Amino acid sequence: MQSKILIVDDEPDVLDVISKRLQAEGFSTVTAHDGIEGLLAAEREKPSLILLDIMMPRRDGFTMLADLQTSDSLRRVPVIMVSAKAETDSLFEGQRIGATDYIIKPIDFDELLRYIRKYI
Repeated sequence: MQSKILIVDDEPDVLDVISKRLQAEGFSTVTAHDGIEGLLAAEREKPSLILLDIMMPRRDGFTMLADLQTSDSLRRVPVIMVSAKAETDSLFEGQRIGATDYIIKPIDFDELLRYIRKYI
């Protein structure tokens, strides 16, 4: 069975590139454009791992992460925060809320694969 990865990012190009590259590596992917869509997709799809952008419209990544932590079925899903925000405060905030790890954009795909394989 393929591991399913939920990618949540408001940039369509980022969703497309990451999704296609992960599919080429044998993963199943689901995408969402913001934290509201992301939470609904997580509840529906039960992913093995979530890649979550921080800065998004409607509901940001920190808020979605906090929502995931209140769900019995989703709180144990590894969440890798992916963001252009390289500030230490963002890193610590993500960890405080429950992020498993944190990757800075622009994404090095080989590094991303190492993180994914570490947690799946």
